[in-house]
Amino acid sequence: MSKVAVVTGASKGIGAATAIAFGKAGYDVVVNYKDDTESAQAVVKKIEEFGQKAVAIQAHAFTDDGIKKLFNEVKASFLKIDVLVNNAGDPNEQKFGEYTSADLNRSFGANFGATVLCTQEAVKIMDSGSILFTSSIYGLEFNGNLTLPLYSAGKAAMINFAQTMAERLAPKIRCNVVAPGMTRTPTWDGVNEEYVQNGLSMTLQKEWVEPEEIADAFVFLAETPHITAQTIVIDSGWQKKIRKVSVDRRG
Repeated sequence: MSKVAVVTGASKGIGAATAIAFGKAGYDVVVNYKDDTESAQAVVKKIEEFGQKAVAIQAHAFTDDGIKKLFNEVKASFLKIDVLVNNAGDPNEQKFGEYTSADLNRSFGANFGATVLCTQEAVKIMDSGSILFTSSIYGLEFNGNLTLPLYSAGKAAMINFAQTMAERLAPKIRCNVVAPGMTRTPTWDGVNEEYVQNGLSMTLQKEWVEPEEIADAFVFLAETPHITAQTIVIDSGWQKKIRKVSVDRRG
């Protein structure tokens, strides 16, 4: 019987690449998505080309009803989960100074709260396996984005939560995080080219991270039995370069 991977936010970008990578690795895959049915079905088709079962489940992973629907359908289709990839998120937020309590609830719900609730549901039908998290370089210590403080804080909370869960769910369930840098996803479509090039210039390699690299890291973490409570950074050397610039400026 094939192992089962559930990937939230899997219709495009990192989530789609991750769902396909698990299919290629021999997993049956649940492709969760919010509203892009056509893209989700395209991901399902690619997974099926590897001879694996795949289902697309439309469910808003930021709401109680959506999460309940997602995991009820997972149980009905597969009875178990071997890997959960908490990938769904939303980088959009109001400017600092304009926040309301609703903004806080929406941003933390999308980028942290959904992770907690999905993890809580998944462990009910996991005997063993891995829970994986898509964080961000902005969630790392001293790396918060000045224009996205709520998003950064949510991604930092995710890392802390994953470490806590790694201890709480040990020894049978492992928890690990991947923190991507500038990754070539649809999020960047329409972003000012000068802004993009400035960001890429702040990496050692001057190159995008590709979604498939993040996906391969998730499969590696799921398949390696003695890695837990770790955060893997894939950022083309962004973190190293940005810290060097900071030190040089202080010097």
